[in-house]
Amino acid sequence: MSLLIIAGSSRKASINRCLQQRLAEVAAANGEQYYVYPPAELDAPIYNGDYEEENGIPSNIQKLATAIQESSKVVVVTPEYNASIPPLLKNAIDWSSRLETNPWAGKTVLLAGASPGQFGAVRSMTDLRGVLCNLDAWVAPAIASIAKTNADKIAELDAGFLSKFMSQGD
Repeated sequence: MSLLIIAGSSRKASINRCLQQRLAEVAAANGEQYYVYPPAELDAPIYNGDYEEENGIPSNIQKLATAIQESSKVVVVTPEYNASIPPLLKNAIDWSSRLETNPWAGKTVLLAGASPGQFGAVRSMTDLRGVLCNLDAWVAPAIASIAKTNADKIAELDAGFLSKFMSQGD
Protein backbone atom coordinates (compact mmCIF):
# COMPACT_ATOMS: atom_id res chain seq x y z
CA MET A 1 0.00 0.00 0.00
CA SER A 2 1.22 3.49 -0.76
CA LEU A 3 -0.26 6.85 0.09
CA LEU A 4 0.08 9.95 -2.02
CA ILE A 5 -0.47 12.99 0.19
CA ILE A 6 -1.33 16.17 -1.73
CA ALA A 7 -1.77 19.60 -0.14
CA GLY A 8 -3.80 22.18 -2.04
CA SER A 9 -1.83 25.16 -0.75
CA SER A 10 1.65 26.28 -1.77
CA ARG A 11 1.87 28.89 1.00
CA LYS A 12 4.90 28.16 3.19
CA ALA A 13 3.04 28.85 6.45
CA SER A 14 -0.08 26.90 5.42
CA ILE A 15 -1.61 24.87 8.22
CA ASN A 16 -2.76 22.44 5.54
CA ARG A 17 0.85 21.79 4.61
CA CYS A 18 1.41 21.18 8.33
CA LEU A 19 -1.45 18.68 8.20
CA GLN A 20 0.11 17.07 5.12
CA GLN A 21 3.34 16.63 7.09
CA ARG A 22 1.54 15.30 10.18
CA LEU A 23 -0.25 12.70 8.06
CA ALA A 24 3.13 11.67 6.62
CA GLU A 25 4.57 11.32 10.14
CA VAL A 26 1.72 9.05 11.19
CA ALA A 27 2.01 7.01 7.98
CA ALA A 28 5.75 6.59 8.61
CA ALA A 29 5.14 5.55 12.23
CA ASN A 30 2.67 2.95 10.94
CA GLY A 31 5.24 1.59 8.49
CA GLU A 32 3.30 2.71 5.44
CA GLN A 33 4.88 3.81 2.21
CA TYR A 34 3.95 7.37 1.36
CA TYR A 35 4.94 10.28 -0.81
CA VAL A 36 4.40 13.91 0.18
CA TYR A 37 3.63 15.63 -3.09
CA PRO A 38 5.30 19.06 -3.38
CA PRO A 39 2.56 21.70 -3.68
CA ALA A 40 4.65 23.72 -6.15
CA GLU A 41 4.37 20.75 -8.53
CA LEU A 42 0.61 21.34 -8.79
CA ASP A 43 1.07 24.74 -10.38
CA ALA A 44 0.00 24.96 -14.02
CA PRO A 45 -1.49 27.56 -16.33
CA ILE A 46 -5.20 28.01 -15.79
CA TYR A 47 -6.87 25.30 -17.83
CA ASN A 48 -7.76 26.47 -21.32
CA GLY A 49 -8.61 24.16 -24.21
CA ASP A 50 -6.76 26.38 -26.70
CA TYR A 51 -3.62 26.23 -24.55
CA GLU A 52 -3.95 22.45 -24.31
CA GLU A 53 -4.36 22.15 -28.08
CA GLU A 54 -1.23 24.23 -28.71
CA ASN A 55 1.00 22.98 -25.87
CA GLY A 56 -0.44 19.73 -24.57
CA ILE A 57 -0.73 18.77 -20.91
CA PRO A 58 1.97 20.38 -18.74
CA SER A 59 4.73 17.92 -17.78
CA ASN A 60 4.25 18.50 -14.05
CA ILE A 61 0.58 17.51 -14.39
CA GLN A 62 1.62 14.37 -16.24
CA LYS A 63 3.96 13.66 -13.30
CA LEU A 64 1.04 14.20 -10.89
CA ALA A 65 -1.12 11.78 -12.87
CA THR A 66 1.60 9.14 -12.72
CA ALA A 67 1.93 9.60 -8.95
CA ILE A 68 -1.85 9.22 -8.58
CA GLN A 69 -1.93 6.09 -10.72
CA GLU A 70 0.99 4.49 -8.84
CA SER A 71 -0.50 5.09 -5.38
CA SER A 72 -2.99 2.89 -3.57
CA LYS A 73 -4.74 5.90 -2.07
CA VAL A 74 -4.61 9.64 -2.42
CA VAL A 75 -5.05 11.89 0.59
CA VAL A 76 -6.08 15.37 -0.54
CA VAL A 77 -5.46 17.99 2.14
CA THR A 78 -7.26 21.18 1.27
CA PRO A 79 -7.70 24.66 2.61
CA GLU A 80 -10.94 26.49 1.97
CA TYR A 81 -10.97 29.57 -0.26
CA ASN A 82 -14.23 31.52 -0.19
CA ALA A 83 -16.06 28.39 1.00
CA SER A 84 -14.76 26.22 -1.84
CA ILE A 85 -11.78 24.49 -3.49
CA PRO A 86 -8.55 26.50 -3.74
CA PRO A 87 -7.64 27.33 -7.35
CA LEU A 88 -4.23 25.59 -7.24
CA LEU A 89 -5.87 22.27 -6.40
CA LYS A 90 -8.91 22.63 -8.66
CA ASN A 91 -6.77 23.57 -11.65
CA ALA A 92 -4.45 20.58 -11.10
CA ILE A 93 -7.47 18.27 -10.93
CA ASP A 94 -8.97 19.84 -14.07
CA TRP A 95 -5.72 19.43 -16.01
CA SER A 96 -5.14 15.85 -14.83
CA SER A 97 -8.65 14.88 -15.92
CA ARG A 98 -7.72 15.81 -19.49
CA LEU A 99 -5.24 12.96 -19.89
CA GLU A 100 -6.19 10.03 -22.10
CA THR A 101 -6.35 7.82 -18.99
CA ASN A 102 -8.12 9.55 -16.12
CA PRO A 103 -5.83 8.96 -13.11
CA TRP A 104 -8.68 9.49 -10.65
CA ALA A 105 -10.93 6.73 -12.04
CA GLY A 106 -11.27 3.97 -9.46
CA LYS A 107 -8.85 5.65 -7.07
CA THR A 108 -9.53 5.70 -3.34
CA VAL A 109 -9.40 9.32 -2.17
CA LEU A 110 -9.43 10.60 1.41
CA LEU A 111 -10.26 14.23 2.16
CA ALA A 112 -8.70 16.27 4.95
CA GLY A 113 -8.51 19.96 5.68
CA ALA A 114 -7.75 22.45 8.39
CA SER A 115 -8.57 26.05 9.10
CA PRO A 116 -8.33 28.57 11.90
CA GLY A 117 -12.05 29.18 11.44
CA GLN A 118 -15.03 27.20 12.62
CA PHE A 119 -15.63 25.17 9.47
CA GLY A 120 -12.33 23.28 9.21
CA ALA A 121 -12.37 23.39 5.38
CA VAL A 122 -15.48 21.17 5.30
CA ARG A 123 -17.14 23.26 2.58
CA SER A 124 -14.11 22.81 0.34
CA MET A 125 -14.19 19.07 0.97
CA THR A 126 -17.88 18.95 0.09
CA ASP A 127 -17.14 20.55 -3.27
CA LEU A 128 -14.10 18.30 -3.80
CA ARG A 129 -16.18 15.21 -3.12
CA GLY A 130 -18.52 16.15 -5.98
CA VAL A 131 -15.68 16.89 -8.40
CA LEU A 132 -13.75 13.70 -7.59
CA CYS A 133 -16.85 11.49 -7.69
CA ASN A 134 -17.59 12.94 -11.12
CA LEU A 135 -14.12 11.72 -12.14
CA ASP A 136 -15.05 8.20 -10.93
CA ALA A 137 -12.91 8.27 -7.79
CA TRP A 138 -14.14 6.52 -4.66
CA VAL A 139 -14.15 9.20 -1.99
CA ALA A 140 -14.06 7.79 1.54
CA PRO A 141 -17.07 8.68 3.67
CA ALA A 142 -15.20 10.06 6.70
CA ILE A 143 -13.25 13.29 6.40
CA ALA A 144 -10.63 14.81 8.69
CA SER A 145 -11.90 18.33 9.28
CA ILE A 146 -9.70 20.18 11.76
CA ALA A 147 -11.34 23.47 12.82
CA LYS A 148 -10.12 26.33 14.99
CA THR A 149 -6.54 25.17 14.67
CA ASN A 150 -2.98 26.32 14.10
CA ALA A 151 0.38 24.72 13.28
CA ASP A 152 1.10 23.80 16.91
CA LYS A 153 -2.24 22.02 17.31
CA ILE A 154 -1.77 20.21 13.99
CA ALA A 155 1.63 18.91 15.17
CA GLU A 156 -0.11 17.39 18.20
CA LEU A 157 -3.06 15.78 16.37
CA ASP A 158 -3.89 12.36 17.74
CA ALA A 159 -2.07 9.66 15.77
CA GLY A 160 -4.85 7.14 16.44
CA PHE A 161 -7.45 9.45 14.89
CA LEU A 162 -5.28 10.04 11.82
CA SER A 163 -4.42 6.33 11.48
CA LYS A 164 -8.11 5.40 11.54
CA PHE A 165 -8.84 8.12 8.99
CA MET A 166 -6.08 6.85 6.66
CA SER A 167 -7.23 3.22 6.98
CA GLN A 168 -10.44 3.90 5.06
CA GLY A 169 -10.69 1.80 1.94
CA ASP A 170 -8.18 -0.84 3.12
